[in-house]
Amino acid sequence: MDRRDQGEVTTENMTSLLALLPDDVLTDIFRRLPPRGVATSRCVCKSWLAIVDAHRLLRADLLPLSFDGFFTNFYNFYISEFFTPRSDVPSISGKQDYLPKAGSLSWGYIDGHYNGLVLVNSFDGNGDKNRYVLNLATRWLAPLPPCPPSPMEIKGTFKVEYLVYDPAESTDFEFEVVSITRFGRMCKPGDTHDHEIEQSEWTPSVCILDVFSSTTGQWEERSFAREGNSFMGTVSGMRQDWLSDQHNDVYCRGALYVHSQNNCVMRISLSSDKYHVIKPPPGIEVEDYPEIYLGKSSKGIYCASIKGRCRVQVWNLDESGCQMKWVLIHDRDLSKWLLKHKLEYPIPCYGAKIQGPWALQDINYYYDGYNSDHDMEAPTEEKIQWSLQASEDEKFTWSSDDEYGCYGGYMEILGFHPWKEIIFLSESITRGLAYHLSSSKVEVLGNIYPAGYANELGNEQILKSSFPYTPCWLTQTADERS
Repeated sequence: MDRRDQGEVTTENMTSLLALLPDDVLTDIFRRLPPRGVATSRCVCKSWLAIVDAHRLLRADLLPLSFDGFFTNFYNFYISEFFTPRSDVPSISGKQDYLPKAGSLSWGYIDGHYNGLVLVNSFDGNGDKNRYVLNLATRWLAPLPPCPPSPMEIKGTFKVEYLVYDPAESTDFEFEVVSITRFGRMCKPGDTHDHEIEQSEWTPSVCILDVFSSTTGQWEERSFAREGNSFMGTVSGMRQDWLSDQHNDVYCRGALYVHSQNNCVMRISLSSDKYHVIKPPPGIEVEDYPEIYLGKSSKGIYCASIKGRCRVQVWNLDESGCQMKWVLIHDRDLSKWLLKHKLEYPIPCYGAKIQGPWALQDINYYYDGYNSDHDMEAPTEEKIQWSLQASEDEKFTWSSDDEYGCYGGYMEILGFHPWKEIIFLSESITRGLAYHLSSSKVEVLGNIYPAGYANELGNEQILKSSFPYTPCWLTQTADERS
């Protein structure tokens, strides 16, 4: 046995011995470590991770341990809106007028977020596109060079990029961006598909992905071998299942989970260069265009869907066995409860707003300073107490001929609370709701309908995507971190 093997055994033995210590003793040891040592210890095992997080040992004043709201993208609006708790002095602004080449005609929208960093698509006044990785809390940014074109000879494809960053693993803003190929349903006039390619298996046994590393500042092709026998389908099948703009992802314990076409999830291990295809929850694959939201909350990886207009279904991913599977943990229909409060598809008009503890910053409306508060109608008061404890005999399953009538609105998913069992919903692009999964308590948060959105066509008023935002106050220099 060489010295390297002896060192590995010694480290393993030391870790095993430390695991025998009581939690309070381990907590005291962790408190004596420098920040990077605490971050490294957190990655050793689940029990140490739980101790570090439970006692907020990772500089709670710097790391993303608070939840500040959602960045939302609306169709026909070119700047992301920020839906956040009201504050006289908001700590974060979604108005990115400090970006390079920013001007009155420039704009940008957030295309992804993780642990305080966001992916920003920015267009300057000349129409030139720029991509950045940005820390909104500190305004630190890094340009992201364009991903090189794919050598794949498959027509009608495009790429979607996903940000990977965990300050517990790296406090130096070392991040990665993973680019994944998507398939469009329509092609240019005159284009024809290669039959052999269209019927080929997707995903392939070895998937080639472009990965950008902030350490090298370059994109590189990396090969990921598929684990297990599961695959999504065929290339042709991917085209039949058009993916919406809500292409969510989660980075957790060294793995990137990506909501893919056919509503499968790709679990990509960036450390082992392997990936696994996770099939959709039972029943999802037979739905007609179900809205799926992939997210992270208190118990790991979650998947949620709105069935019909307002039946909320939530699953938790069980990774304990050989086969990863979705476990249904919540299934409730909110229609009767919504009708009880007379919410029959109420779209606000002419800028009227619903009052609540949260608000939309209305960045698009006020961006160039042309509009003012005098253009807006006074907010309408919401007198309803949005709180309900569901009893065992009240299963939230109600027929259409119920005494309250038929609900004509619809629900959309904004996302999950990162650390609490709460799912956030948009009710007919009108109210933001917080739905507590453990108690079935629902709270109205406030207006989510953007100012000036009534000027758009009714069938083009669409909430395209949303991302939960957790600010990170870490800075990029060693002196500022000490």
